[in-house]
Amino acid sequence: MNSHYNKIFFQGSHKSNIKEYFEGWYFKNVNSTSSYTISIIAGVSYNKVDPHCFIQFISCDEKNNHFTQYFRYPLSMFEFDSSPFQIKIGKCVFTESSISLSLENMKLKVKGTLTYSKLTYLKKTPFTPNIMGFFSYIPKLECNHHIISMEHKIHGSIFINDKNINFDNGIGYMEKDWGSSFPSEYIWIQCNNFVDPTIKLALSVAKIPFLGFSFRGFFCSLFIDQKEYRFATYNRSKVIIDKANEKYTSISFKKGFLSLDVLAEIDKVQSLSSPKNGIMNQSIKEGLSASISILFRDLKSDLEIVSSGQNAGAEIMMRV
Repeated sequence: MNSHYNKIFFQGSHKSNIKEYFEGWYFKNVNSTSSYTISIIAGVSYNKVDPHCFIQFISCDEKNNHFTQYFRYPLSMFEFDSSPFQIKIGKCVFTESSISLSLENMKLKVKGTLTYSKLTYLKKTPFTPNIMGFFSYIPKLECNHHIISMEHKIHGSIFINDKNINFDNGIGYMEKDWGSSFPSEYIWIQCNNFVDPTIKLALSVAKIPFLGFSFRGFFCSLFIDQKEYRFATYNRSKVIIDKANEKYTSISFKKGFLSLDVLAEIDKVQSLSSPKNGIMNQSIKEGLSASISILFRDLKSDLEIVSSGQNAGAEIMMRV
């Protein structure tokens, strides 16, 4: 298969002298009652200042308490395989169909295994081999993005400080990033827990540096009843950001007869480490309990869909 079609595999070079590079896999898990969400970021940071691999653990419990911990490991504890895909950091193992966690420090103990089934993949073509479209073919972009699975079923349980959290029949989401740095300005929103269970949403708008200039790049993937509607820089869509801050974000997308309005309300956020020139010394804010409202219209078929969602992930690192 064309390597641009499936970027789940390790994209970096496993060399000790690699400079200014990061790569991270993101696993979001919501239990069946939508009362508990955990997200895991497994990653590696290559640089001259502080090279290491890591696991970030983020959780939101039934009382909407957010908690995060950063587990650091030497580079020698980062292992990967491509056939089939697997990465291992310390005692934790990550594949496309499961994660196995064994984390412990003075504040947190996490242990358990979650398995994934019925993964939802994006449609792939030579022009759009992944969510980045033809930008996927441009080398050495500051930050690259890949959606591994828009939605999948979860089975298993996780012990968090000796409390057993059951994730049977929960809903998962999987993506990854790699490059040298996160964008200086961006918006990221993801939600699978809509009132209409057939709806799935993932979007990002970012300031993209390119050849000494910068432009606003974006994508939005909306699934309704197994049909994907794609708004993106590369398919002549338009985006309007009406408002963006840590508490409230309003975005509109348009493409031909199609339009989508997205409203996100973020009540709580937690600080996470993010990369700058490969070094994990920057801070971003992520919430796991955002509320989402959408209005989708297809003027050609007179279709109009209104829905709301909970347990949305949101990072709003842009002010409008």
